[in-house]
Order: sequence, then C-alpha cells, then structure tokens
Amino acid sequence: MIKEIETSVQEKVDVIRQMKMIAIAKLVIPFGLAGATVLFFLLTSPDTYTKYAAVFIAYASPIGGPLIAVPVGLILPPANFILFVVYTDALLALFLVWNFDYAKKIPFLGKFVERAEENGEKAIKKYKWAKRFGFVGLVILVMFPFVAGSVVGSIVGRLIGMTPLMTWLAVITGTFIRSTILIYSGWLIAFLVKLFL
Repeated sequence: MIKEIETSVQEKVDVIRQMKMIAIAKLVIPFGLAGATVLFFLLTSPDTYTKYAAVFIAYASPIGGPLIAVPVGLILPPANFILFVVYTDALLALFLVWNFDYAKKIPFLGKFVERAEENGEKAIKKYKWAKRFGFVGLVILVMFPFVAGSVVGSIVGRLIGMTPLMTWLAVITGTFIRSTILIYSGWLIAFLVKLFL
C-alpha cells in the first residue's frame, strides 16, 4: 500500500517537473530564435545587416509600424521583406501565445502586455464578429494594422478561447496577407512615382 502511494506521488512529481521544463522551454525558445536571427544578420555583410536593422526599427515603431516600414523596406526584395516581417511577427506571436500570463509579470514588458490586453479587450467589444468567426475573424483583425496587428491579435486569440497553435497560425496568416498587400502596394506606388516623374 505504501509502495503504491510512493509510486503515485513520484509519478505526480515527475509530471510537475516536465510541466516546469516545458514552461521554461516556451519562455526561452522565442528569445533563442530571436538571438540566433540577430547573430545571423551580424554575420552577414554590414550592408545587409544595416538594411534589415532599418526595416526592423521602422516596423517596431509604435507609431505606424507596418505602414512606416513599407517605404523603408523598399530597399529589400519584396519576398525577403515579406518573409522578414512574417518571421518577426511569428516570433512575437509565439512568445505571447505561449507566455501570455508570464509576460504580464516581467518588469517593463508586463505593462506593455497589459496595455495590449486592454486593446485586445476593446477590439473584441468593438469587433464582435471576430469572435463569432474565430480563426478567420482573427486573421481579418490582424490584417489591418490599426485594428489589431500581431501583438493584439495574439492576445485576442487567447481571450476568445482559441488554442495557442490556432492563434499563432491566424496571426501568421493575417500578417502574411497584410504584408503582401502593403509591400506590393508600396512597390507599385514607387514604380508609378518613378514612371510619372
């Protein structure tokens, strides 16, 4: 009897240890991928690093974000620009869908996440159809940068009860569609300006 209880307790302890290891991995993996990306660009030519750094700084701008990044990003080939933006948002969304509750407790970052959560709650109230349409609704929200974007989209997905995987896929899909439209529109405008000037 005691041996059975001891075995049962040991199994539960092992499960808790596994859960802690998974939680640590979910916290570390997005930062590890981001660090590897920065290292990769540092090892490229200074010209390449400078171009991608400029696009990232413009894209991460709190005012305009994706819209500001388009004119800056015209220095990159369109496919590279789209992939870079989607990859950046995918890492950010991965961190948020995996660590939403933990992220609120991290100094400095916590306030940013709480503010994004408030914006997500406002978006859910304002765009009630997004919850009704689930995955497609979230994709549409993320497609419009002034409505949600990837940060708020990641949080909205969690708030409306979507699984982390489906939330992440919806954010990536919305980001890909938004980026493709914005970037090719920017290229078209630049082409037309050159053509008529």
